[in-house]
Amino acid sequence: MRRRRTAHRLHEKHRTADVMIEEKVDFSGLMLSSDVLEGLKSAGFERPSPIQLKAIPLGRCGLDLIAQAKSGTGKTCVFSVIALENVNLSVLSIQVLVLAPTREIAVQIKDVMCSIGVHMKGLHTNVFIGGMPLEDDKARLKQCHIAIGTPGRIKHLIETKLLQTTSIRLFILDEADKLLEENFQDQINWIYSTLPSSKQMLALSATYPDHLAEQLKNYMKEPTFVRLNAADPALEGIRHYHCVVPFHSLPHKVFHEKVQSLLQLLSKLSFHQCLIFSNYQIR
Repeated sequence: MRRRRTAHRLHEKHRTADVMIEEKVDFSGLMLSSDVLEGLKSAGFERPSPIQLKAIPLGRCGLDLIAQAKSGTGKTCVFSVIALENVNLSVLSIQVLVLAPTREIAVQIKDVMCSIGVHMKGLHTNVFIGGMPLEDDKARLKQCHIAIGTPGRIKHLIETKLLQTTSIRLFILDEADKLLEENFQDQINWIYSTLPSSKQMLALSATYPDHLAEQLKNYMKEPTFVRLNAADPALEGIRHYHCVVPFHSLPHKVFHEKVQSLLQLLSKLSFHQCLIFSNYQIR
């Protein structure tokens, strides 16, 4: 799980070039509303990162936008600001729909949106994910400006007519490269088909496989591309190590070797927090 907050508390530690800008500009130079500016400030955002500086003004102009930048450089802040600036608080209807590939990312997006929109009185931002009671979703849908969710749950809510899409003016795909993979493709296509034709669309991704642009063109009207660090998606501030483990024909033996190597590595490194990724949930 990633912590989604970047380009803030700049004085606390060294920042690398992929999250810093050379321009002497802060968020007030992006012509944002006072409530959003106050929200950015209270959330700890001091100056925009490169992707925020380039993408937020384009999104604010109403353009369909495809943005690619490294993980951890502030893409969530990009579409959160654009979404919050699009919401009309005097109308209590779903105006922004955000799709994420996992429940955890959907919850994190809601946290970022709420922290930046904390000074927008009457703002209702809700998350809709599998595993949660439908009765709770029904109650939240009655008061909602921004709906954030996973494709399966959002599709179900639209199918059952609990989620009305007629007032949606902004459609956002976070982790677009994941959402347009085969296991999500049919759900995304179906959800898209229920949305109004006159809407803005944003797609954001840390990686940019060759097929992604062509797929997104099927959804967008003359999209604008913002691509940073396309050739090297790794953050500059991260060190990489690798370890080759002995091969064994039995999978559980290979897994045992990996665990032993991992334990040896963790015993040698000093750290406060650690994430371990695996390609199987049961592990």
